[in-house]
Amino acid sequence: MQLSLDRPPLALIACGDDWMSRALESVFQQHGYVVANTRSGAQTMELARLANHDLLVLDESLADVKALDVCRAIRDGTPYDHSIPVVITSPTPVNPTARMAAFAAGAWEYCSHPVDLEPVFVKLETFLRGRSELLQVRSEDFVNATTGLYTSFGLRQLAGKLGAAAFRKHAAFACVAVAPQVHDREVGSSTLWKESPTGFADVAHVFREQSRQSDVVGHVGDSRFAILAPDTDADGARLLVARLQRELDKALENKSIAGQVRLRAGFSAVSDLATANLNVAELVHRAESALDHVPRQSEIDAIVSFDDLPTY
Repeated sequence: MQLSLDRPPLALIACGDDWMSRALESVFQQHGYVVANTRSGAQTMELARLANHDLLVLDESLADVKALDVCRAIRDGTPYDHSIPVVITSPTPVNPTARMAAFAAGAWEYCSHPVDLEPVFVKLETFLRGRSELLQVRSEDFVNATTGLYTSFGLRQLAGKLGAAAFRKHAAFACVAVAPQVHDREVGSSTLWKESPTGFADVAHVFREQSRQSDVVGHVGDSRFAILAPDTDADGARLLVARLQRELDKALENKSIAGQVRLRAGFSAVSDLATANLNVAELVHRAESALDHVPRQSEIDAIVSFDDLPTY
C-alpha cells in the first residue's frame, strides 16, 4: 500500500544488525518511504533533532544506547517533535512485558523479527495523513496576530532552517531568551519590577520595529521571547540586548510605550555552530536556562550566559 502524501515520507531506521537494517530499508522503500540509516542510538537522537522525519524505527540490536532509552529520550525531550511515531523492533519473540515496556517508553508500535509490517503500514497511512493535516494547520499560525512576532511553532521551524545554513557556513550563532519587566514601585532605595502583559506588548512593539533584519524574534512562553541571531557570538549577544534596552528607554522618552521596561536576558552563543556539535533548538533551551538564573529584582547582572552557569 502506497502512502497518499504530497511528498515521500522520510523514515529513520536505527539498527545495529546490517542484514536486518537492509531488510527493513527494502520494505520501507517498497512502500514509498525515503530511508535514512544509522547503527547508533546516540546518532539517532541527534538526527531526530536535526531532520523532520515522519517515522523512527528503533531496533533492539542497537549497541550503544538501548532502543527503549532512545525512545524515551525522544518522547520526553524538548528538542523533538513528539508527534512523530516510533516503532520498536525486536529480534526476540514479542512478550506482553516487553510490549508494555515499549509502550511505556513512548513507542507507537512494537514488533518482533521476522517483522510483519503490513498492519503497521496500514495504520501509518492513516496516522501520517492526520499528521500532515496538523502540520498544515500549524503552518497557518506561523505569526502571532496580536504581537506580530513568530509563534513558538514558527520559531521552531525557522530555527531548523537558520541552523542548517549556519552549520554549512561554520558560522557563529546566538540565541537570547528575554523576559521583560515593567517598573512597579519604589521601596526604600530599591526599584521593584514585575512581569505584565502591558510590558510584554510594549517590548513586542519595539522588537518588531528595531530588531535586525537577520534576527528572528518569537514567543517561547506567555512572558518570554527568544531571539535567534545568526552570525552573532557571545559579545554580539550582549550588544544585542544592550541595544534593545536602549531602544526601550528611547521609546519611554518618546512616550510610545506605557512605562519603563527592563530586560532580563539569558543567552547561549557559539563561534562555530558546526564544530560546537549543537543545534539551534539546544541553544534556545540553554538560553532559557540562563534566563532562569537572572535575578528578578537586581539592578545589575540582568544578562547571564549559559557558559557562566555553575556546574555541579
